Formats: sequence, structure tokens, C-alpha cells
Amino acid sequence: MNSLGLLLRRSKSRHQFRKKVHMHSVNDLRKRFALLAGVIALHSLAMVFFEDLNWWQAFWLTMTSASTTGYGDISAATFWGQFSTIILIYGMGITLLAQIASDYVEYRLVKKEMRIKGRIKWDDMQNHILIINTPKNLPERYLELLTNQIHITPEFADTPIQILSEAFPDGLPAKLRANGVVHHTGNGLSDSALLSAGVERAKHIIVLSPDSQDSQSDSLVFDTLHRIKALGSPAFVLAEAINDSNRARFRSVGAKAVIRPVRAYPEMLVRSLIAPGTEQVLENLFRHQGDHTVRLDMELSGVTWAEIVTTLIQNNIGTALGYVQTNNEIVTHPSTGTKIDAKGLIVLVNDDEALPSIASINSFFTKKKK
Repeated sequence: MNSLGLLLRRSKSRHQFRKKVHMHSVNDLRKRFALLAGVIALHSLAMVFFEDLNWWQAFWLTMTSASTTGYGDISAATFWGQFSTIILIYGMGITLLAQIASDYVEYRLVKKEMRIKGRIKWDDMQNHILIINTPKNLPERYLELLTNQIHITPEFADTPIQILSEAFPDGLPAKLRANGVVHHTGNGLSDSALLSAGVERAKHIIVLSPDSQDSQSDSLVFDTLHRIKALGSPAFVLAEAINDSNRARFRSVGAKAVIRPVRAYPEMLVRSLIAPGTEQVLENLFRHQGDHTVRLDMELSGVTWAEIVTTLIQNNIGTALGYVQTNNEIVTHPSTGTKIDAKGLIVLVNDDEALPSIASINSFFTKKKK
């Protein structure tokens, strides 16, 4: 008996707590609607029986009475008809209607709050970009830059964006919400959170490094990637790796592209989604090892861009990316037939190649003119 009493007390306590926080469920509304329908049916039946009305008139009188409209075109005249109206409509129907209206408004407000705070599943979202994790430093600013870059990219202009993160328990910043970005509060280390964020329906998944200054973040990213793979997501997965030695491990668990955390240039990340493999080329441009860019200070005039590119390649110098105009403006990748007047070239070279002198490079173009 003591155990039963304790169980009943706990059940009552949970019920009371649910009422205190106004978390009326859909079932509560359904029960009240069913009870109201019963009251309407009983009163309509009473009006047919006591007031000798047809079914439509009885229903009309019931609804005008329950809604407190009271047109007066039809009214109960007999004692039992009036008594039924007092008990069923005034005593029960109007109260139920008020409770239903209150619960419905409350339900909508709670649902809206849960939506804003990322506490619901976005079941209707598919083929979306799912961003997992947020940077430790200035997460709002980075996500604003990243999502803006996604929106202005033609391939992703209409693609929905969802963020899975614990960084915004009170809701996303207004600028992100204004751009149609939604979120789910959770992290990539939970299968249930990943499923709630629609990991199996996403077209692209971006797994950000939580802290780009902490190499332990790679372990968290690896665990997230492993879970995404285990859940059978068909999405194109891009992951950030702090240590280059972890790139192969990330690819072994499903990452199609791996990039270093470069917080100042979200464009690199978006470009990697559109053209996988470009992240490696772009990253190489930021370091001296391997392929890197150099500036060759040399004057060229009346030479087409096609001639410049082919001459450099044929002489194993590198690949021309752009040139420096006489006014110091940089022009990148002009059309092949453009004749240029330049005071310098921007060239992509390999670290293994020894560059000849500027005089030697100039001589290659002099020979072509002859």
C-alpha cells in the first residue's frame, strides 16, 4: 500500500508540475473537444425533445448559446429546455470553450517558444545544409558570415539551413533567424540530436571544429563523423581538422572533404561544398610548402594573356593567376585574348621548382616576339 500511495503521489506531482508550466498536450485539447462535442450533442438532443425543434434549429440554438452570441431568434421556452441550457451550456459548454481557447493559445505560444529555442524537430526540412557545432569564439559573427555566403552562392540560394548546436539555448540571433536559418539544441555526439536535426535527410553536412585552438576538438569531430556514418546519412560531409594527420581518419569515416578551420574566410568552406578538392588548392595558397604564389616584378606590354600563361607553363615556371597593372591594380584571370600592360605577374609555383632570374623569364617573351 505504501508503494502504491507513493506512486500515486508521484503521478499527481508530475501532473501538477505539467499544469504549472502550462505544457498542455495535444491530448488535453482532444479530450476537451470530445467533451464539448458531447455537451453540444446532449443539448441539441434536449432541445429536440423538450422544445420540439428540428435537428438544425436545435444545433443552431446550442451553438449561439455556447458562443454567448444569443441572437434571440430561437430560445428555450419550457422549464426543462431552460434547465438543460443552464446545466449543459452555461454550466459546462461556455467553460469548456474558454478552456479550449486558453489551452490552444497557450499551446501555440509554447510551440513557438520551443521552435525559437530549438527544442522541436524540423520534420518537413529535407535536402538542407546541416551545420554541426559552432566556433568557441564569436560564433554569432562566424555563422552570420557563413550563412550569408551560402545564401549568395547560386547553387545554394534556396537551400534551407539548420544548425545543430548547444550555443544558443535561448534562440538564434535575430539576424540568423531573419535569413530563415533554424536550429536544434543539441550536439553531434548524440544520435538522437543528429536524427532530430534531420541528418538522414540533409544534402550537405558541415562539421565545424568547436575550438580551432584545441587539437582535442579533432576527437569530437571524429566521433560526430562516425555517428553520421553509422546513421547511414547520404549527405556530402565536410569536416574541419586542426591536425593534418587526422585528415585520413576523417575520410575513413565518411568525410568527403576536409579543411582547416579558417574563421576569417567562410568562402573557402562554401567553395569546398560546390567543388570538392578546391579546399586543398586554396589551403596551399596560404602556406609556403608545396604550391604557393609568388610575385614576379617584370614589365610586359602588348602580350596576350594566353601567351603569358603558355610561355610560363612551357618553361616550367608556373601557372599565371593574374597580373599587376601599371596603376598597381591587381587583375586575376583575364580573358585569354586580352593584351596587357603589366609591371608584375602573380604566379602559382611549386616548391620543388627553382625559379630562373627575372632577366631569363623576360627573355622567353622576347624570343616569342622575334
